[in-house]
Amino acid sequence: MARFRRIAALALCFALLAGCGRQAASSASQAASSTSSASAASGAASVPGQSAGAPTALVLGYTPSAGFNPYTSSSNLVEQNAGLLFECLVELSPELSLEYRLADSIVSAGETVTIHIRSGCTFADGTPVTAQDAAASLEAARVSERYAARFAGVTEVKAEGDTVTVTLASPDSMFAYLCDIPVLKAAETGAAQPTPNGRYTYGDSGSLVRNNSCAFAENGPEVIYLTEVSSYEEMVSGFAVGSLNLYTASDSAQTSAGFSSVSDYYKTNNLVFLGVNATPPESGTKSPLLTTPGGRGLLSQLIDRTQIAQKSYYARAYPATGCINDHYDCVADSHVIQSTAEVNAEQAAADLAALGYTLDAAGYYQDADGQRVNLRLLVYSGNTYKRYAASLIKDQLAAAGLYVTVEEASDFDVYSQKVASGDFDLYIGEVKLYNNMDMSPFFEGGQASVGIVQSEALAAAYTAFKADQNTAGALETAFAAEMPFVPLVWRNGTVVHSSGISGLSCSISNVFYSLEGLRFDAAE
Repeated sequence: MARFRRIAALALCFALLAGCGRQAASSASQAASSTSSASAASGAASVPGQSAGAPTALVLGYTPSAGFNPYTSSSNLVEQNAGLLFECLVELSPELSLEYRLADSIVSAGETVTIHIRSGCTFADGTPVTAQDAAASLEAARVSERYAARFAGVTEVKAEGDTVTVTLASPDSMFAYLCDIPVLKAAETGAAQPTPNGRYTYGDSGSLVRNNSCAFAENGPEVIYLTEVSSYEEMVSGFAVGSLNLYTASDSAQTSAGFSSVSDYYKTNNLVFLGVNATPPESGTKSPLLTTPGGRGLLSQLIDRTQIAQKSYYARAYPATGCINDHYDCVADSHVIQSTAEVNAEQAAADLAALGYTLDAAGYYQDADGQRVNLRLLVYSGNTYKRYAASLIKDQLAAAGLYVTVEEASDFDVYSQKVASGDFDLYIGEVKLYNNMDMSPFFEGGQASVGIVQSEALAAAYTAFKADQNTAGALETAFAAEMPFVPLVWRNGTVVHSSGISGLSCSISNVFYSLEGLRFDAAE
């Protein structure tokens, strides 16, 4: 069977912010005339007096040596602040709908993607945004640490007139969803401080000021202040003492926002899933619950995803009811997996009997040899969310008569080795899918593919989806019929800010998706 091209990377552990040093922002006029230079006016901005309870301005952290260009820095802080400075070809809304920005259309046809650039958009110095800028930005993304993997399938990028033509190694009907990348001047894709074209531009002495020439301007603060930090830990401690009042939480952060602070959440495509070992070693268990589509489907039906999202992740996740995020327009109401348990006790008993299981005296199911079914559920105990999810899954399956032993690995390397070697019946994993819903991490190498049985029917449905997103419903049906892994929840991203700040709208593309409703409320 043809194997899928793997362009998404397994994300079981995430990096913190990178970069330290000192290099202050230049003024807007310096950015217009010499934006390739990252050495500008030094000194901290004069930030209005404020407290954690009553902020009067938005104050963000930044690392001067990392600059402001997300193509030249892997810092999450650079990516955060770039959302204010640079416009993207497209953005995904808080509900994961595709919104066109500097591109007014993106059409995928086979291996060719045609991007038409919106007219009338300019940089802060008045020069127009062109197809050449967009093409150069795509090329910069292809070789950047942050974006290279998502564009691994791109073989050529050309600009002609107001159109960018992208050639792919294989069809991708959802390519437009990958294009939430900033467009920089073609000559400045390697500059630390490129000319902005977004809602803000560089102000004097470590501040950002509104860019009146932005095509998508909105009524945000006139000035946003910047304070220097050298690490993620320093940023968090700076928030605690009030030197800044908003930051994007690390993907691996598990602590609460704390006193006098608020966490806002936004939808992401980070999928937490239950890995199922359908291909155990010859000496391992050959349980029909694991090795048959019907058995894996029953496991899925017995799991209450809503409970896991609410009790294990609180507001930090939402139920996963298919292999495609159900907020995407292409899948609409096509999911066949329910967010709550789908079968009652009577139906579950009939299904288990059909798989050859009988109840023992203690009320648990046993196999034909009279051996109690004991599903080994592996979890990395260093992640409290997943550890609690494992406990909930154990209880949910126990209610149906399936005995589960939770095996905790406190060392992440040990956990990873166990997954890689197939030393599990079930395990709780997580993968960061790209916005085009590339499922190849589950089918082409990497830990997420361990134990998955290859299926010609599912492969054909996935290939059809990559060629035409309108077949998403058929893919969901094929996936539910095979259930090679069990989707649990999609994890949310987190922005932490002072309790006196309200009305911020965030999305997976831009934590500053909208500042229209941003308010600074007086302390009570």
